[in-house]
Amino acid sequence: MMKLLPVLLFLGVACLSHAQFYENYKLYELLVKDSDHVNELNFWYNEGTLDFWSHAAPNRSVTVMISPRVRRRFEQMLKEEDIEFKLMMENVQEMLDAEKAWRKEQERIRPTNGAIDFNHFWTLDEINNYLEKLSVAYPKLVTLVEIGRTTLNRPINAVTISTKGRINQKRPVVLIDAGLQAREWASHMAVMHLIHQLVVNSDANQELLKNTDWVVVPVANPDGYAYSHEMNRLWRKNRSAGKTICPGADLSHNFPFRWHYTSNSCTEGYSGSAPASESETRALMLLMAQYARSMKMYLTVHACGEYILYPYGYDNVQVPNAAVLHMLGEQAARAARNVRGTVYQVGSAGSLLTPQTGSADFVYGSFGAEFTYTLELPCGRTGSAFLLETDRLAQVSAEAFEMFKVFGKFAGSTTVGRPYDSTKGNKVKDTKAVTDEADASSSSANEDTQEDVSEK
Repeated sequence: MMKLLPVLLFLGVACLSHAQFYENYKLYELLVKDSDHVNELNFWYNEGTLDFWSHAAPNRSVTVMISPRVRRRFEQMLKEEDIEFKLMMENVQEMLDAEKAWRKEQERIRPTNGAIDFNHFWTLDEINNYLEKLSVAYPKLVTLVEIGRTTLNRPINAVTISTKGRINQKRPVVLIDAGLQAREWASHMAVMHLIHQLVVNSDANQELLKNTDWVVVPVANPDGYAYSHEMNRLWRKNRSAGKTICPGADLSHNFPFRWHYTSNSCTEGYSGSAPASESETRALMLLMAQYARSMKMYLTVHACGEYILYPYGYDNVQVPNAAVLHMLGEQAARAARNVRGTVYQVGSAGSLLTPQTGSADFVYGSFGAEFTYTLELPCGRTGSAFLLETDRLAQVSAEAFEMFKVFGKFAGSTTVGRPYDSTKGNKVKDTKAVTDEADASSSSANEDTQEDVSEK
């Protein structure tokens, strides 16, 4: 395979912050046929000359962005490696400008009466304000907890949701985080929609609350999320400065399980200067440790790619309960597909994607949580990848909610302090059995997309 010297002058995706930085950047759709293609693209990614907008995997298309300075060399490599490609966009900045203009227009016409809607991407302030409103309006159900502080001293907030008020760890806990990678806005909104359904629409979702407690971190990377709204829409990492050339680390790869050192701090996947070097990572680790005894289900929500992934991700290594994880993942995939036909691929992260560790590996390998998944929500249309169109947001959130329901109901059927036993009464159903159940309940996720908390 052709190898190019590092082009350090072009690393600036992670280093510069002003919006015009992406002027004339190119967006390509590539048809990846085999592992050699994946390896070649990963080489470019690791050198900082390519940014993945979706996951590279054999026999799938992938969206990538490159600097205009390397376009000729990039296309030459694609031809030499026999990678089919299509130029999707000549100027990425035009896409970003259009999205920003649309968001401003939606903000201008949005009702000012306090109504809650899930048809736009909320800012960090909107999310935190809503969490606080819920904790005040529903004190017997919701508790707002600050689990740590970021490098820039922003609070990292979690909410606990339990019909018992405070979580006493006698019932199974589902722990969820979203937004480890800042630019994946659909993940934040899907989790906020879940919180809304569990709290404001709790009467309709009693089955998810009667024997299950929830711990949810809707913005695991507050600094990065705010920065992606205010300065650089494509920002992925956190905003820690450290002693590196470029700021930030990819929090998803900063957890201390099979951590892999990456020397180039200017790449999007930079894993940090050391395992758990980032304050956000450590805050999540402490939260995970707090609920480790009762945590039966861990879900980390990302975008995009339509995947339901279970451990391990660091390599193609099968975990002892892979069969049960796969069957439960297929149930969740079937439930999501029943909303509007979206097809999720289910499997171990290491077998479907480029091997790399993540938070799900850490929770499974370090805390022994039996059921851990990474959910990769759908991509946008025509190569826009994680830049999901707002008119698809309600559908994606509804699909995610159906998956959350499958996982939450299953967690509620388990027993704290006892390993899952597939021979007992809480046996995972096959995918056909879940179809009828999903058909009967899928409509509930689409209701109440506009609701005022004050009405409750």
